[in-house]
Amino acid sequence: MASETFATEYPSIEALIRAEAGQACRSVHVECARETSLRARQAVAEIQGARRGAYFLEDDGGFDRDTTRSYLRFFARLAGRDGTAVGDALAHFGLEGCTRSLVAKLAPEQRALLAFARMSLFEPELCFCERPLLDLSASSRALVLAWIAERHEAGTVFVTVGQPLREALLLPGRAFWEEEGRLFAADVEEADVEEDDGFSDEVRVCKIAAKAGDATLLLDPRDIDFIESANRVNYASVRGELYPTSLTMDELEAELGRFGFFRCHRSYIVNVQKVARVERYTRNTFNLVLSDAAHTSLPLSKGRAEAMRDRYGWK
Repeated sequence: MASETFATEYPSIEALIRAEAGQACRSVHVECARETSLRARQAVAEIQGARRGAYFLEDDGGFDRDTTRSYLRFFARLAGRDGTAVGDALAHFGLEGCTRSLVAKLAPEQRALLAFARMSLFEPELCFCERPLLDLSASSRALVLAWIAERHEAGTVFVTVGQPLREALLLPGRAFWEEEGRLFAADVEEADVEEDDGFSDEVRVCKIAAKAGDATLLLDPRDIDFIESANRVNYASVRGELYPTSLTMDELEAELGRFGFFRCHRSYIVNVQKVARVERYTRNTFNLVLSDAAHTSLPLSKGRAEAMRDRYGWK
């Protein structure tokens, strides 16, 4: 029944949060401007009601004079938890090596992990996060995504704002992007994946035309890490740079399929040669980690995971 109520766009961030996180109790992740993020925080506070809430805020620096352990002990007492819960939080978020470090001395990545450790103590029912993956390395991002997936399976509703659409799509729930104040759904239910009947032995030359200022680039498929569809524009990612192309996703999929590319998500086509590993956080949550310098993570739709496994013989 829930799928029948999926809206594809909303007139404002307030309307989106009331309908999705409030009435439908669905997690939402929004690529939006700073001002919209601030309004989203207020909208979440208004719908929270009696639900246990937790907030991850960019301007939350913590208690600088506390150590990592004493900081978490304080919040554990507020949450009615014991020392075991503190130890579990430190272990899960990889903070065991800095338990005696002052919060003021922690690196941005450690502070972000500490904030998630603090939130985990409350086992929140509603969680609001501003750019939750911003300061995280690939390994730390995996820890946070695993916790979010675990809490989502337990029924926690997440509202995240400000992160790029690529990161929004990694999170469980619905992803949206903002244009002129309106919010548009980026991820909709997909049809069955069509499999290629086979590959021709014909030798073909393929170049993908993309724009760089006033110049037209002809990209070699081997140089492309992935294709991304964002805000109604398709981009080819090459060494960390995004180049817009006029080709549709279907055209790109058809052209690049014989060169080792796979449509891993409605909005993404990945160069499988660049995939370093497949991560699975729950039975329905997957993402692909690339071997590029940034260890980019791309979403892998659950409906396409089996097709990808079968095509490439992965067990």
